[in-house]
Amino acid sequence: MPKILAIDTSTDACSAALLIDNKVADRFEVAPKQHTSLILSMIDDLLVSEKLDLNQLDAISFGAGPGSFTGVRLAASIVGGLALASNIPVIGVSTLRALAQEIFVELEESKVLVVQDARMQEVYWGKYQANNDGIMQAIKPDRIIKPDEGIILGDDFVGVGSGFRVYADILAKNFKIPLVAREYVQAKYLLQLAAYDFSKGLVTTADKAQPVYLREKVAWS
Repeated sequence: MPKILAIDTSTDACSAALLIDNKVADRFEVAPKQHTSLILSMIDDLLVSEKLDLNQLDAISFGAGPGSFTGVRLAASIVGGLALASNIPVIGVSTLRALAQEIFVELEESKVLVVQDARMQEVYWGKYQANNDGIMQAIKPDRIIKPDEGIILGDDFVGVGSGFRVYADILAKNFKIPLVAREYVQAKYLLQLAAYDFSKGLVTTADKAQPVYLREKVAWS
């Protein structure tokens, strides 16, 4: 198994996870506006606890967005710097996909609609389905839409994300699907996706570790 470090700072939560010897160690904390100091200490803590140096990693991954503009940019910057210094590849993972993966792993729901608040009266929207390997894959690419845009879904989906809380009245009119009250991305689920993508050769270089914003006009947060 590869040795992979994953981080996410795309929401009010801050998290890091490390895959080594087929086991996962992780750190997670909901701490708005403390990401810069927390994520670095989490990375250091994980590496020290596992007696691992950065240059021993096979890859480093991050929640590439969509999400908080400053959060995803922070993660991309940190990962890009670490990967460049250690000459290791980077794996950017959709934060919506990571939330969908959590629902599959924890609740065994294979079809997930992820709707995260994007501010400016918009939502980040992702439809995901688990493949035969138990890995969430996008049915269609992530996008940004108005919460009142009607999108037809099958009745076998479950919904997750902050959008269902922020725009509850609007979305309730369009969707009659079970909802799961979770909205923070956790790096340990992102790590599962990164390990799968790594096995498929879906990696990039440090200089191409770019955030995903989905809109030209960014909601600063």
